[in-house]
Amino acid sequence: MQTKVAEALYHKYFATVYGICFLYMKNDADACDMVQETFLRLLQSRFTYRNVEKAKAWLIVTASNCCKSHLKKAWRKKQIPFDANVHDRGKEDHDNLLLRMVEDLDEQYRIPVYLYYFEGYHSAEIAEILKINASTVRNRLAKARELLRLELDVEENEGKVW
Repeated sequence: MQTKVAEALYHKYFATVYGICFLYMKNDADACDMVQETFLRLLQSRFTYRNVEKAKAWLIVTASNCCKSHLKKAWRKKQIPFDANVHDRGKEDHDNLLLRMVEDLDEQYRIPVYLYYFEGYHSAEIAEILKINASTVRNRLAKARELLRLELDVEENEGKVW
């Protein structure tokens, strides 16, 4: 692949790929590593740049696959997670709470929610990217909304949101 085309794709879709990677990896350093791995695979692939949406979808699927493979590695399971945001929890506003709640969802709900609400994909497009039925995507989005609604009610009743 031409480096100029890859560079253009990098500048255009960095935020999208980073968002997907951060949802999987849950920390900035690992997310950045996976973004780098995704674009490295783009440079090494025989992917042709014909359609902008196809390129974006390819990058999303590749980023997702990179993260999944990285998370399967045995040494990852032995690590103890370090929560860098421990000191900032009292300062979170409602939007940060929602984003944190989305990040805490199971993968089957988290990725469709991110693609739908943050990237603007429709359920049929998400189904194609994730290789599942569109009705499954809609059901997962509905279930995720319900889970988030319940969690927000709990947080609100405990006086943590407002």
